[in-house]
Amino acid sequence: MTRHLPVVAVTTAVLLAAGCDSGPDHAPPQRTSAVPRSSPGAGGLELPAHAHLLVPETAGDSDLALRRFTPEQGTYTIYARCTGKGSVTIVDEDRPEEEPNRVACNGVVTVGRVYSEVEAQSLRMRVRGGAATWRVAVVNGERDM
Repeated sequence: MTRHLPVVAVTTAVLLAAGCDSGPDHAPPQRTSAVPRSSPGAGGLELPAHAHLLVPETAGDSDLALRRFTPEQGTYTIYARCTGKGSVTIVDEDRPEEEPNRVACNGVVTVGRVYSEVEAQSLRMRVRGGAATWRVAVVNGERDM
């Protein structure tokens, strides 16, 4: 059974950007304390009003596995922002063979719509090649981009 419809093309087209790459991608993974946010503060993602959050707004500065979630209708929208130097990507932990999706480290919110089967999803934020901070949230369903 196919777990994702044309996710790679859609997600890559939307999330690929001029990621902030200032060094090699071989830094060892690290854990960070993540801060869930229920409402946007300074540097928040400005999520749609009344959005059903699958992963609450979370921030960090190194690798972190996001909370597993299941989209209700096979579609979810990712909101992400990165600042600093280095490279931040979103990795599908259930499909390690797929290319990770870059988040532009220019402070602008990146929005990506993902189509999938209605089953548990496991995403990881990955930081490589320098100091970068990220903020991400996952909203159920299709949202304006």
